[in-house]
Amino acid sequence: MPSDPTSPPPRSGFHRLWTRLVTRHLDAIDAEIVLDGDSDSYLSGRERGIWVFVVGALVLIAMSYAVLQNSLQNGMADTLIRATTAVSSDLGATLRRYEELVRMAMWTTGALALYVLVPSLVIRVVFRERVRDYGMNARDFRKHLPLYLLFFIPVAALVLVVAASPEFQAKYPFYKEPKGPADFLVWEFLYIIQFFSLEFFFRGFLVHGLKQRLGSLAAFAMVAPYVMIHFNKPLYETIGAVVAGSVLGLLSLRTGSIAGGVAIHGAVAVMMDLAAMAHRGFPW
Repeated sequence: MPSDPTSPPPRSGFHRLWTRLVTRHLDAIDAEIVLDGDSDSYLSGRERGIWVFVVGALVLIAMSYAVLQNSLQNGMADTLIRATTAVSSDLGATLRRYEELVRMAMWTTGALALYVLVPSLVIRVVFRERVRDYGMNARDFRKHLPLYLLFFIPVAALVLVVAASPEFQAKYPFYKEPKGPADFLVWEFLYIIQFFSLEFFFRGFLVHGLKQRLGSLAAFAMVAPYVMIHFNKPLYETIGAVVAGSVLGLLSLRTGSIAGGVAIHGAVAVMMDLAAMAHRGFPW
């Protein structure tokens, strides 16, 4: 008996699997988002999207051409040390001993200013909205903790596998010459603060700023610039950023919080540093 030409073609096994693992979750996210046209927000989704894309681009330019430049970090660190020395020679001498750590603190400060302060001002002044509605909260963190742990386990396993590679050893940790456990812990604190800033910008400002116009696709629109900031890192880490960025973006949309992303990113970063140091031997 001939098939009905008006009936849809039979779905392949891949299509059924894709629907189960991806499509239904995206549909669930979209069902919870108030899309453009259904909102009484001060700005339309299109207007907000323009602001998010333009401000986001300017922030990334400033990060690349200013904050991430060694010359600026060194200059700011030297200025701070000189100013401190003028007040207290002993304190200035201590900072000079940890000059590399001071330089890293300048990097963290720049990330906080550009990734957090600038978007927060746009949210409050231009959008007239609450910063907490852009993921800056710990909503249902404990409830979703098992899900984040499930995501963390394979990433942690991969770190242990590649930690001994020359490429990995050459890159991590960024703080190359810790004097002891104390300044190494200070570095890890600064490192986590930097990842908090990064998570708010990518999984908070970009994702939640675009969701009214793009729905769940906002998470994938964010992935492209997120992957690009990994271009100076090992290839496997850059490829992994596609998966990690997509998953963390969707989780931020689903939970309304960046807390899980901050926890995972911070834990993985600290583990990478410890794994790299363990293979080369701790200097203290």
